[in-house]
Amino acid sequence: MRSSLLATALLACALPAAAQSTKMLTGDKSNEYGIVYSLPETEVQIDLTATFTQRVAGPFRQYAPRYLGNVDVIAADSRSCTLDAASISTRGRAGEQKYLMTLKPGATTAVCVAADGMLLAVNTQVEEPQSTPLPPAATSGERPNMDEYLQYVDEDFLVSLSDAKKAQMLARTIMEIRESRLSLSRGTAETMPTDGRQLELMLQSLQAQENALMRAFTGYEYSFTESRRISLLPDSAMLEGERQVIARIAPGENFRNGDDLVGQPIYLTFSGLTSPEMPLNAKGEPKTMPKDAVAYRLPSTVTATVEFGGRTLLSQEIEIAQQGEVFGLDPKLFTDKKAPSYAIFNPATGALTEVASMSAESGK
Repeated sequence: MRSSLLATALLACALPAAAQSTKMLTGDKSNEYGIVYSLPETEVQIDLTATFTQRVAGPFRQYAPRYLGNVDVIAADSRSCTLDAASISTRGRAGEQKYLMTLKPGATTAVCVAADGMLLAVNTQVEEPQSTPLPPAATSGERPNMDEYLQYVDEDFLVSLSDAKKAQMLARTIMEIRESRLSLSRGTAETMPTDGRQLELMLQSLQAQENALMRAFTGYEYSFTESRRISLLPDSAMLEGERQVIARIAPGENFRNGDDLVGQPIYLTFSGLTSPEMPLNAKGEPKTMPKDAVAYRLPSTVTATVEFGGRTLLSQEIEIAQQGEVFGLDPKLFTDKKAPSYAIFNPATGALTEVASMSAESGK
């Protein structure tokens, strides 16, 4: 559907700009009463959210049952990841092919285009669509330092060559911390804080010390979520069912590019490409393109499927401009001095979404 350029230059006077970088273009002598615009090609955006988990075993894990009793212990280091969610959306960007709308002198017709020249509306202003931001990364808390417990040991611990002896000393320190915390809570400590805030800070400090020492036995688990947006412009091979690796996730690490061989692949497949139905006249026959028509797209439909780890996360039918058809509106709709019309087009596909008289628009 690529063809030669209908016009090589665009010199247009602009009316007051619509919000978010849209422009209103009109015809005059400087552009020989011609307005040049583009129709969109549909960009597909896939948003992925994954959880990455690291489990780190403590250096004295084997001594936990002996000195601490029945506590949950991480037996070995491990990394894992899960792909939690996937969503798909579309947005348009100006295609290479240009279209020309020729006006007569004195015509007040105006064309609303995006910053890149993509057609959005005729005889009315609309806002250029904006992408929804990705959710921020989240964690289950600050990643612990496995060696933090060394801040709370004495010289005997550091010079000891026996892991069993070291574990025993750590366990004894944990019990002492618990006794100190209990006596503070009961108000029986030899040295009590002067106010409630000081008591709270002392209890928090003792809890942090105990947590650091306990991790030397139990280990710790750390999780974080990350989101990634993959944007692509499907070509004919993709739309005909060629499966693509759009990203990978490495256990315990993060998202990686699809061409990175590290990590599990995330697949995107398009299937069931369906061509649009052409508009019919009163006799049920396909309409012919009006002369000097205002071009718009009749998008095709396709089902997009996202897979990971042998399961389908998403299967959704979407409309895309590629492999669709171009049709047009009679330009007289927009140049009629008594009852001009306006039109609004889908910014992702170029499809006609609304056309009505200007009086209908003003009466909204």
